[in-house]
Amino acid sequence: MKRSREKEPLRITIGSTNQQMKSILNRVRTTKYTWLTFVPINFYEQFRRAVYFYFLVITIISFFVNDTISPLTSLLPLLFVMIVTALKEGIEDYSRSKNDRSVNSAKVTVIRNGKEQCIDSEYVQQGDLVVVTSKSYVPCDLVLLYSSSARNMCFVNTANLDGETNLKPIFAPTNYTYDLGDIVRHLVHIICEHPTPDLYKFNGRIESHTNGTDNPEVIPLTIENLLLRGVRIRGPDRAVGCAIYTGMFTKLQLNSRYTGNKSASSEHYINKFIIALIAGMVVVVLILYLMERKKVSEVYPTIYYLGPPIEYNAIWQIFEDFLSFLILFNYMVPISMYMNIELYRVFGALFMTSDIHLYDEETDQPCGVNASNLNEDLGQINILFSDKTGTLTKNQMIFLKCYVNGHNYVLQNNQLYCPDRDEIYELGAMDTDVKILFEALALCHTVEVMSSSDDKSTETQSEKDSLITTGIIDRYHSSSPDEKAILEGCAKLGLIFEGTDNNSMRLSRILNGRNYGVVQYERLHVLEFSSERKRMSIIIRDEMGVIWLYSKGAEASILPRCKPTSPTTETEVQITQYAKEGLRTLAVARRRLTEDEFVTFVASCKEASIQLTDRKELLALCYETIEVDFDLLGATALEDALQDDVDKTLLALQEAGLKIWVLTGDKVETAFSIGRACKHIPETAEVHFLMNITVSETLQKRLNQIELGITSAASKPTCLVIDGITVSALLTHLPEQFTDLALKCKAVLCCRLSPLQKSEIVMHIKKSSRHITAAIGDGANDVSMIQEAHIGIGISGVEGKQAARSADYAIAKFFMLQRLLLVHGHYNNERLAFMVLFYCYKNLIITGCMALFQVYDLYSATSVYNELFLWLFDIIYISFSFTYLAMSDKHYSESTLLRFPKLYKRIAHNKLTSWKSFLMWISIGALQTLIIFYFAYAILYDNNIVFNEGQTADFSTFGTMLIMVLVIVGNLKVLLVSHYMSYLNFAFIIASILAFILSTYLYNLDSSSTLYHVYNMFLSSLPIWLYIIICTIVCLLPDFLMRAINDMFLDRPESTLVNL
Repeated sequence: MKRSREKEPLRITIGSTNQQMKSILNRVRTTKYTWLTFVPINFYEQFRRAVYFYFLVITIISFFVNDTISPLTSLLPLLFVMIVTALKEGIEDYSRSKNDRSVNSAKVTVIRNGKEQCIDSEYVQQGDLVVVTSKSYVPCDLVLLYSSSARNMCFVNTANLDGETNLKPIFAPTNYTYDLGDIVRHLVHIICEHPTPDLYKFNGRIESHTNGTDNPEVIPLTIENLLLRGVRIRGPDRAVGCAIYTGMFTKLQLNSRYTGNKSASSEHYINKFIIALIAGMVVVVLILYLMERKKVSEVYPTIYYLGPPIEYNAIWQIFEDFLSFLILFNYMVPISMYMNIELYRVFGALFMTSDIHLYDEETDQPCGVNASNLNEDLGQINILFSDKTGTLTKNQMIFLKCYVNGHNYVLQNNQLYCPDRDEIYELGAMDTDVKILFEALALCHTVEVMSSSDDKSTETQSEKDSLITTGIIDRYHSSSPDEKAILEGCAKLGLIFEGTDNNSMRLSRILNGRNYGVVQYERLHVLEFSSERKRMSIIIRDEMGVIWLYSKGAEASILPRCKPTSPTTETEVQITQYAKEGLRTLAVARRRLTEDEFVTFVASCKEASIQLTDRKELLALCYETIEVDFDLLGATALEDALQDDVDKTLLALQEAGLKIWVLTGDKVETAFSIGRACKHIPETAEVHFLMNITVSETLQKRLNQIELGITSAASKPTCLVIDGITVSALLTHLPEQFTDLALKCKAVLCCRLSPLQKSEIVMHIKKSSRHITAAIGDGANDVSMIQEAHIGIGISGVEGKQAARSADYAIAKFFMLQRLLLVHGHYNNERLAFMVLFYCYKNLIITGCMALFQVYDLYSATSVYNELFLWLFDIIYISFSFTYLAMSDKHYSESTLLRFPKLYKRIAHNKLTSWKSFLMWISIGALQTLIIFYFAYAILYDNNIVFNEGQTADFSTFGTMLIMVLVIVGNLKVLLVSHYMSYLNFAFIIASILAFILSTYLYNLDSSSTLYHVYNMFLSSLPIWLYIIICTIVCLLPDFLMRAINDMFLDRPESTLVNL
């Protein structure tokens, strides 16, 4: 029973706020925390990291085990890292909270009980009549009931919703009259579906009981009647709508919800290295513990003055001894590394957003970073999936050619040129068939014309020129750039669409320099375009009373619906030729309807349009019954220019080792021609086609043939071209073989794909190989592909900004991708690799000395360092110098990386963080640990009188000698491993060493400290300074020699490229 109630549609009384969902106000909340939940939720999320939880356990244990190590040694670093992370999260969430308050407190005018009231936006409820003007955004999802414009409609700018700049028309419901008296009496209701995130679909109806009968008047509602939250109206001074979806249930908020979490590939090697360090630590602890047990059993019984022997075989004693070593060496696990990684990622994102070369002045758009945790993976991409239209091309359409009655025509200025006859024609002087084609193009669309004050100007010049130059074309607004380009072409030839008033379409005819006046057509019905139908149609009545159905769309959806007598074969041949030239094609047709056919169709459509479930499918069935028996009128060809430097960008990315897949919905010939033009498909490539194959055996045979062809022509680049039908069959029957074959090709072109197929291909390749994938697109149909890939890159294009807002990174132009990957991707990957490896190195050298000391302190799990050093080593003494280098180092200059794209291969597949690199850093760290420890041991072993006043060095002196060399060697090593040094680098290195000296000196002045007066004598001792200088030189000598050899012979772009 409960489930049935949940499925019931919403019933909203217009003008009444006493609804069934009264508790749902219009309050928006995008914050993650509240004041009460911030600490528990944030700390819970942080402790989900294994390293944080490990340190928490160690800290708790340290309160009960090992008196030689203060619990603060573990607790302070943990608290510091967690507090910094919590502050970062808290500041970000507080900023979101401030934005929420600003939105929720915005003033909104509503009509309640027949009177206007001004309230805060958060108090708007379902059923409220909301007054909207062009000065503010729509506060919630509204059904438009009234507009002050003459046509009872308004235009909306949805840039705040999906980024599209084209104005879209929103209409008040047909045959509905806004009457405040009826609303006050609660006689009008809206029945609609529950809120969904689909921005382009809405089903509902208005039931009006104003006729005094039990049968209400029913008026269908569609997405064309809905004002969505976040849009801004244009045109009328005032509009009134009924609130239906409010607060977090508006379509905007449902689309703003979290869509998934992506993790960088760096997480794998970071976890791998940390596990290796922990495993190494456990092995060391185990060895030292066993050696301690042996020593205890042999030594303690012989030293009578220590008292009775300890029961070292007791369970608690074994447990305590083992944990004591574990606490001593927990410093080997780099907890603060995660905080520094987050800091590096923030600065990496800042570098990208502030890069002037990634800034587009035309659109005032910098690079956008929505997922900084993926910065380093920009340098790891192996496969790039790209959309074609709007991504490789500009999606700025130009009407170029048409085909009608066996002849091809090219639009030249205001005339048509026929290459077959080598003649130029005015439209008015051409055959009737050509005029009918352009009349169909001028009427079959959903373009709306915005009103303008300039319309009042008088036509004193050529009337056609005046209509065009006074900006009527600029006032065309359509969701499709194709329709606007077609109308612009018609206007140039003299058929000028002037707009629609109350479903009366006005078409001005200025032919052969003569004004034939304005012809009016009654628009009876629009059969909307859909990606499934691949066509749109319109039903009109001309001045003679004849009803016509005009249709245009992909030839695959138009030609089969034409009469057998139509020239479909010749037209298809010409459309194929257009596609080979890289042009976008449409077929155009029409049919005459009888009055009975039209009435029957309208009745069936009305019945389908008032249904709340399966409305789209029911309407599609209605459309199928009438879109038949067309007379084919001809075909059109639009040009979509390539993006700037798209060919250079693709060549550079291919040279960098990326395999590029173009996934498009266009026909094969068009996509293949564009692929050739933009250098995606090399001229010398061996091209293999897989078309219209669905049988598994046939696919297997064809794949084997292509495999053999690739093997026999290994020296030539290969390209694979597939259509959507074959892609579906391959993913169903032979997914593994398809993947293996496709990855051997230099380029892959998939045509006639749906958005779902695009994401399925990306998902399949992502899951079936170890490659890092990226997807780039500019339209809403690319969002699923972008979100599916490891890295999604959106372009703010003509199709809108929805892709850019759904992506991990956003750029304005395709050519910027080259810099984003080859420069920023390279830098980010190298910097993180250095940071992680240096962290492992520095944690090894400080814990290594502690491990060696255990051999000489009877394995007592005593730290050789003062607690002060353990607290500050990771935070101050060495952290700033190498962290700054990790955020600013540049192995190669930006120009070098762009000039030599192959350098990208040097870092691919995380080569910089291989086991070889890790072991190299660990080996050098182990060598330096031995040198530092045993140099100090050798100095103090025979004669420990090293102070000027004849005093002997004690335990604190030994630990201070070790830590000082560690700090100096660690900071100077930064100099030797860096590739790009600045004055700030030097300043951090010197400041870090001075910070150690100053903090130790101040601490040694405290009479209660274990270092009291030790460092004063330490600094005045010549033997100790000789030890520091000689030990530092010997430690850094291997690094210096490796750097010299590398710089002289190995690390030059030219030599690196030869090795690659």
